[in-house]
Amino acid sequence: MKTFFFYHFPAIIYALAIFLLSSIPGMNMPEYGFLMADKLLHFLEYALFAILIFRSFSQLFHNQKPHYVIIISSFFLILFALLDEYYQIYIPGRQSDVADVILDVLGASLILFLLWMGQYRKNQKGSETA
Repeated sequence: MKTFFFYHFPAIIYALAIFLLSSIPGMNMPEYGFLMADKLLHFLEYALFAILIFRSFSQLFHNQKPHYVIIISSFFLILFALLDEYYQIYIPGRQSDVADVILDVLGASLILFLLWMGQYRKNQKGSETA
């Protein structure tokens, strides 16, 4: 039970928070050119989400190689971002935006790439000492 609350519960709560924020009718941020506050928040929101999902999936698939966990995490995060934007079509005063999905995926991808690089370097150091 400790494992669930430490590894999986934060990712579930965060996913629910994203869903709840997407459910607020008419919640749109003011626009300030390309780097709107809304777009920056999408990037940061999914960067943090990627960390939580990677932690959770690393525990679920602990017998798998790290690159497998990165791939599964990537697919999950892309699907979640797509479904979240699609869901917003049905919320009054909200709109779906492809740019939001792109920034969600970019934020998640950056973190997953950094995690992959960290695992790669860790494996390289381990093979040098062996």
